[in-house]
Amino acid sequence: MDVVNLEDENGTNQQTNNQQQKRDEEDTLEKNKKNVQVSSRHKEKRSRSKRGDNSSRKRKNASPVWDHYERTDDPDMAKCIYCSKLIGCNPDNGTTCLANHTKRCKMLPANLDKKQKILNFESQTIVNKDGTTETISVSKPWIFNQEVSRSALAKMLIKDELPFMFVEREGFRLFCKAMHPEFLIPSRFTAARDCYTIFIEEKRKLKDYFNKLSSRICLTTDAWTSGQNLSYMCLTAHFIDDDWNLHKRVINFCPLAGHSGQLIGRAVEKCLTEWKIKNILTVTVDNASSNDVALDYLKRRFNHWESSVLDGKYLHMRCAAHVLNLVVKDGLTDLHISIVKARTFVKYVRSSPARLQKFKTSVEEEKLDNKSLVCLDVETRWNSTYLMLESALKFKKAFANLILKDSALMKEMKKVGGDISVEEWKQLTTFLPFLKIFYDATLKLSGSRYVTSNYYMDAIFGVGYVLSQHFNHEDTAVRQMAAQMKFKYDKYWGNIDKLNLFMFISVILDPRRKMVYVDWMVKAWFGMDKAKSLSLNIKSTFCSLFDFYASTMPAVKNVTKSSTSSSNSASNFQNKDTEHEMMFDFSEFLGSTFEIEVGGGISEKKVEWEKYLEDERESSESCANVLHWWKDNKNRYPTLAKMARDILAIPVSTVASESAFSTGGRVLDSFRTSLTPRMVEALICTQDWLRTTNHPLIIEESLLELEKMEEGQFNISFYLVIIFYLPRYLIALINIFMFLIYRYGELDTRATSNTY
Repeated sequence: MDVVNLEDENGTNQQTNNQQQKRDEEDTLEKNKKNVQVSSRHKEKRSRSKRGDNSSRKRKNASPVWDHYERTDDPDMAKCIYCSKLIGCNPDNGTTCLANHTKRCKMLPANLDKKQKILNFESQTIVNKDGTTETISVSKPWIFNQEVSRSALAKMLIKDELPFMFVEREGFRLFCKAMHPEFLIPSRFTAARDCYTIFIEEKRKLKDYFNKLSSRICLTTDAWTSGQNLSYMCLTAHFIDDDWNLHKRVINFCPLAGHSGQLIGRAVEKCLTEWKIKNILTVTVDNASSNDVALDYLKRRFNHWESSVLDGKYLHMRCAAHVLNLVVKDGLTDLHISIVKARTFVKYVRSSPARLQKFKTSVEEEKLDNKSLVCLDVETRWNSTYLMLESALKFKKAFANLILKDSALMKEMKKVGGDISVEEWKQLTTFLPFLKIFYDATLKLSGSRYVTSNYYMDAIFGVGYVLSQHFNHEDTAVRQMAAQMKFKYDKYWGNIDKLNLFMFISVILDPRRKMVYVDWMVKAWFGMDKAKSLSLNIKSTFCSLFDFYASTMPAVKNVTKSSTSSSNSASNFQNKDTEHEMMFDFSEFLGSTFEIEVGGGISEKKVEWEKYLEDERESSESCANVLHWWKDNKNRYPTLAKMARDILAIPVSTVASESAFSTGGRVLDSFRTSLTPRMVEALICTQDWLRTTNHPLIIEESLLELEKMEEGQFNISFYLVIIFYLPRYLIALINIFMFLIYRYGELDTRATSNTY
């Protein structure tokens, strides 16, 4: 019994040990499994850290090759920033694949062949045989050049009037990096030096051109003022080239220590000496008394240089736009109060959209054409005043309607003397045609890209004629205003002695006008008594000028001159050496003298200018461009063509059309004011030389276009509001509808439960 129990106990213990051993093995397996999982998680975490997972911190010492790639959503791929190709970047393999692609990428600037050219497609306009134009794309080879790019950047700064600091702005640098990363952006100091280098080079080219120019040069001077009230003088050269195209070039922009005529004259002389220019025909200036002194000084200097024409008698040319400005200024003085009231009306209407809408409502109520708007003027520019009055007069009924309804407008008008009366509207209506004549004349005379000298006499004669016609006007105020303006007009253009006869000669050299037109104009302008002596003086000056140019023509024969001198011919005859030549010249001399003095025979020779005047005048259709006509007929009238090339280049205004209407001075902007005078001259002159066409400052407001723009902006805004808010309104309506359905269902359920 005891033995059996012992054996049973031993069996039980052995079984217990086996179970314990089994449990220990299971615990060991479970522990090993957990260790494997922990190790796997740690390995995955390290792998994510290498792959640049967003949740992990980046390694400080990343490979430089990543500068050329962008990370993607796939941690095993990277995108090349140059060719956008996806490259494998498994962390187990490192950055070898990325580095290999970087070496082979053809879009990487560092891998480009410096000698390899890129096709650059440019559009060009060609003229077909039938006269039609066609735009084609032309491919030209291009290769990046740092110096060329820097030069283009400097020219951009000059042309677009940008400050030198522009090259250091963040946006510009970002743009250059995106366009061509290889371009090294210069500093503002380097950009300034580049601009001045371009000025020196362009000045050298222009100097060489002037030295070879066969025509004479006409000058204009213009005064500028800086923000520090420093005075500058702008000197511009006007000339016609060998292809009969009119040009202007600013050749000097220098500060002046004062406004005395002696200083102005010496400044002009210094500039011409530096440019080695002597062949000056005229100098156009405004009507300041100091300019009279300056021109007297220049006349003496040019005569000393032996380069003046007719001893400089007609060197001084007065600015027509300046005189017209003075005449208009006197006329505007009498209407100052009426103009201020009209300006207050317009300023109120244009001050806010709500007021403008009220004005439009008044226009509709008065059944007026509302396709245009009223425009506000700039007080220092009388052409904008003309445009303001022209638009305001169209809506005077609407103004009267609006002032009765709008108390705020009534309050504003009381500040300037009350509403515009009927008499004041009548004065403005009567004065507007006056202003229209001066407006058109100033526009025409202030052009710098077309001939203006042949239109000069037409403009001033037309203005004087209109003023004279209003001396007998029924309105006393109009008569007084016309007399006041005519008094100022006669101060400059009423005296024959103050007129530059070159302007009459320019009309003679217009093949559509000629001498017969000048005779008619002089009689109508000055009357029969003064007309006869003036016509003789004009014709005498024309002949003297012809003789001057004939003497400068190569191989000119005496028969081409307007008056042949036997002494000059004899001296030419005595200069011959051999007996044969003497006999030949003597026979030619006698024959030429006979033809000129006696005439008759089969072929009577006439002087060139006589042939020109006797030929039939051209029509406006056949001679739309006077320069083109002289280009086609220069071989027929060689001496007159040389005269016309110089006379027609004379500018009758010192300023361009965008500044001719200003009653204030011309002022430098803040950027140019902060520069040194030398740099200011470089920028202004070079800008003029680099620009191929004019960029006028147009202050006239296109009223119809402005109306369309405002309507377009309103329509766009209206549609944007609809697009933006309509979905929200629909969603809100749907929510309200669902809420109502829910509430209705809830109430219906409650009613049903209460019933049961």
